[in-house]
Amino acid sequence: MSLELNGNPENHQTSEDEKKKVLVYGRQNMFGRKMILTSETEITAANVAKVISDAYNTHLQNRGDIDYLWNYYKGKQPSLYRQRELRPEISKHVVENRANQIVDFKTGYLLGKPITYVSSTGGDDTDDVSAVIGKLNKAMTNIGKRTKDKELVEWCMIAGVGYRYVVQNMATRRKAKFNLFTLDPRDTFVIRANDYSKRVLAGVNYVTDESENVTFTIYTEDYVFTLKNGANKPKVAKNSFGVIPIIEYPANSARLGAFEIVLSMLDAINDFDCMRLEAVENFVQSLLVLYNCQVEEGTTADTIRAAGMILLKSLGDNKADVKNLSEQLNQTENQTLKDDMWNTVLQIVGMPSQGDGSTGDSSNNGAVVLKNGWQGAETRAQAFEDMFQLPEMEMLDVVSVLCDGIGGKDSFTFDPADIEIKFPRHNYDNLLSKSQTLVTMLASDKIHPKCAYEASGLFADSEEAYQLAMEWYEKIQAQMKQADKEPEVKVNE
Repeated sequence: MSLELNGNPENHQTSEDEKKKVLVYGRQNMFGRKMILTSETEITAANVAKVISDAYNTHLQNRGDIDYLWNYYKGKQPSLYRQRELRPEISKHVVENRANQIVDFKTGYLLGKPITYVSSTGGDDTDDVSAVIGKLNKAMTNIGKRTKDKELVEWCMIAGVGYRYVVQNMATRRKAKFNLFTLDPRDTFVIRANDYSKRVLAGVNYVTDESENVTFTIYTEDYVFTLKNGANKPKVAKNSFGVIPIIEYPANSARLGAFEIVLSMLDAINDFDCMRLEAVENFVQSLLVLYNCQVEEGTTADTIRAAGMILLKSLGDNKADVKNLSEQLNQTENQTLKDDMWNTVLQIVGMPSQGDGSTGDSSNNGAVVLKNGWQGAETRAQAFEDMFQLPEMEMLDVVSVLCDGIGGKDSFTFDPADIEIKFPRHNYDNLLSKSQTLVTMLASDKIHPKCAYEASGLFADSEEAYQLAMEWYEKIQAQMKQADKEPEVKVNE
């Protein structure tokens, strides 16, 4: 069977009229990205063309939504294309890009400090596991994982889903045997089994050339297929590592973007801003009404505008008069309406309000977290962390296989089951309380020091802090023992 696609990724709308309609009125019926499923239990060279053809059609629907959300995030929003029927010369096109604000806040709040790994084990081998995890954290720093995490989380917040690609690192100077790349979700998808497990059968990435030919690269646990549109047979290569290197990161179970659920409200705020500016313009350029008068012969509206004045003649006993036909909006009431819409958006997406400035400086940082919606922001962040855990562990599984399979002097092995993922965020507040907690726990002989460092929340990377503390402690103990062994020098009087 050959691969025949029923659409093109660069032209997934049905017509130019449909494209224009999307720009003017917005994209309708967006309820999260669809999970791509197949009834096949295994993807092989015999059925890969049919599986990809079916999956691609579902992917195009997701791609259309993602492309719209990506452009919306960048500021290409329906208010730029709105049309005014009456007096189109004063039509205003304004974008108040709140979608960008929502994504940037959530990304920054989640990744204020880099994601780190700590040991989840205890016992006699704790120090050995911590040392290995310290190497893993250093390797992640060397490949710039913090920047790549930001790219990934941004896609999750915009599109509702993100994809990461794990590959063998050929750049030996970085001393890391692997590398991570964030893939564009418009060109990437995974295929899952249509059963209770929803296990991943394949990870797919494709490119489109200048002739609009699509080339797919399909990764399964056993093989890597390369398949071109219209080809009869795929190219087949052995997957030497036995893992799927493309990992899917859903933002939530519905795969909704952070601002997708309030698109209509954001469009309403944009339209409201446009109409307010049009109202001001309409007041400034109000219509001129002539009462009970006649103007000189040959006078036109353009003549009046150019001269800035007119000469009037009264009709009979009726006094001639000129007035501007205008009506101002009540800006106070309008601002109240706009504030209400924006506060509704904040509540729905789980963002804190900016406050009214009345809280003062007397509130401590811990109290502020519970005020003005910050608790809601923390709850949403924790929910995203829970969704992030499973794919991140899948990524670590792939990394562990690459580290085991490559070898070399800079290689190391680890068990992903020994790792716990940490999102440090609030290590900057309540420092005194956290310091006291750390000191109290370290004074107990029933609490392992590593647990104390993790529980205190004082350090962004508690694993590194624990390792440094133990090295420092051993150094101090060695110096004290050496001082005790040195003979006392007596000075003759």
